[in-house]
Amino acid sequence: MKRYKNDKFPTGMSLLRYELKGSKLFFAASMLLSAAVTLIDLINPRIISCVTDYIIGNEPLPSEGAEAAVIRLLGGTEHIRANLYIPALFVVCIALAAALSRYLQTVSNSIGAERLVKRMRNTLFTQVDKLSMPWYGVNSTGDILQRCTSDVETVKQFVSNQLSSFLRIVLMIGLSLYFMFSINTALALIAGVFIPVIVGASLLFHRKIGALFMEADTQEGIVSSLVQENLTGIRVVRAFGKEAYECGKFVEKNAKYTDMWVRFMRMMAGFWTLSDQIAGIQVMLVVIIGAVFCVNGTLTAGNYIAFISYNAMLAWPVRELGRTVADLSRAGVAINRIRYIMNSEPEDIGTKGGIDGETDDPLIEFSGVSYAYVSGKEVLKDINIRIGKGEKIGIIGGTGSGKSTLTDLLMRMCSEEKLKGTIKYRGKDIREYPLTDYRRRFSRVLQEPFLFSGTISENIGIARPGITDSEVKSAADDAELTPAAAKFTDGFETFVGERGVTLSGGQKQRTAIAAALAEGSEVYIFDDAFSALDSETETAVRNNICRRLKDSTVIFIAHRISTIAGCDRIYVLDNGRIAAQGTHSELISQEGIYKDIYELQTQQ
Repeated sequence: MKRYKNDKFPTGMSLLRYELKGSKLFFAASMLLSAAVTLIDLINPRIISCVTDYIIGNEPLPSEGAEAAVIRLLGGTEHIRANLYIPALFVVCIALAAALSRYLQTVSNSIGAERLVKRMRNTLFTQVDKLSMPWYGVNSTGDILQRCTSDVETVKQFVSNQLSSFLRIVLMIGLSLYFMFSINTALALIAGVFIPVIVGASLLFHRKIGALFMEADTQEGIVSSLVQENLTGIRVVRAFGKEAYECGKFVEKNAKYTDMWVRFMRMMAGFWTLSDQIAGIQVMLVVIIGAVFCVNGTLTAGNYIAFISYNAMLAWPVRELGRTVADLSRAGVAINRIRYIMNSEPEDIGTKGGIDGETDDPLIEFSGVSYAYVSGKEVLKDINIRIGKGEKIGIIGGTGSGKSTLTDLLMRMCSEEKLKGTIKYRGKDIREYPLTDYRRRFSRVLQEPFLFSGTISENIGIARPGITDSEVKSAADDAELTPAAAKFTDGFETFVGERGVTLSGGQKQRTAIAAALAEGSEVYIFDDAFSALDSETETAVRNNICRRLKDSTVIFIAHRISTIAGCDRIYVLDNGRIAAQGTHSELISQEGIYKDIYELQTQQ
């Protein structure tokens, strides 16, 4: 896959920092509240230990320490022993504080996560909307959707579930070990020795899982592309009876994708089994050795209970570190896939200059233009064309002769780095104009127009915000669309469906022609835009266009002589070169491709 790179986001972390703008405070609040929950949770084992040893048991109260100070503040051991509701109430208050902190932490985390996703989607869509047409030629739609949806969700899950709880994990491990060492150093060393073992296993697992997740994520993009292509081309699939073939192809790709995730989950299961075994051994040793210490009098019953509680608290964050490392691999792959889009070079739309006013130069001029999509295979060769303001130009040629590439270059839809020669508009190289302003001077209708999911009138007025109903009606009249719209129950308010699926090919072309006419541009390009129209309708639409656009420059690209016969000048393309040019009468009076096509199409 070819990459169009810049250095806007040199690392995944730099992109993540950029995307976190607007949600950092919420994640910071979430982390602090999570830390507060951790601190509150660590109090309970000390309460249980004090009550067991000093209230229920007969252990002497130490002269120093926070626990002893609190017990004396509450009236002493005898007073508390006679009023056991006091420690119970203390526990309830702590539980309420923890519950409130958890609620606020969840709310802050959720708001931060949703703001992060909102910003990522906005920035991704804005970036995708700016990327050049060659970029879309090397990146499939399904893979782009995968990066903008599934990968965004993966990053969100990591930031909201793992990154935000990282401080809590560190605090839990650090404070648990601190309290455990304060209770019994030897037992704490036994418990702590397993931590580097689990962390080491997590880091080793992290190195292996990244490549596998990248492969699985790529395979998911392939499956998404296949689904998108079939949904888009469902009519073609049905027309050729390829349902079984396409289903078989999907089953094959889906099986490969499933196998990837099965391998991924097997590795995950192996890691979790290993970490569970290590944690289980650690807990078993702590329980057994701690019991021995209690029997020997080295450890009190209350401290033993507190130590077991802290050890249980320690086991969760140590295991969670492994989950964090595993999710870090997935998030790293996802953020790098998103970074690929964000680092892809957008089109240079330009910000300076503008479209010049009236000029004595030709409106459009191709000078020695050659172009090759693939190096060494030119589709256009030394093209020289001059088009004046208000002229009606026809371009004809066989399939693959370069007709559409010619207008793609004029519209700046191709890689300008590969362009040889110059294309001028109003006497200036088209590359000197701001791209957005330049393209607004053109209206283009393709052989296979794209209609958006909406009504007929919305599709006609899509390029003209605020267009009036009368303007829509006028454009539809000239596109000979009004009689077709009148047959629908809702007329121009008929919903056309995704890609205009409810309309015929001719109705879609006429809707696109009406949209171009309603736009009001300086140059109109009709790229085989009448191919789905019958001869009578085509003649009417062409005549209406010439009448309506008498002062505009119009370029007709066609395979049919009838479409371009009335043009001021006709260019005949053959194998990327201009084979002939002239008016219709001039071209049919001389031997050549044009005369051959004319005779073939007019013979009875």
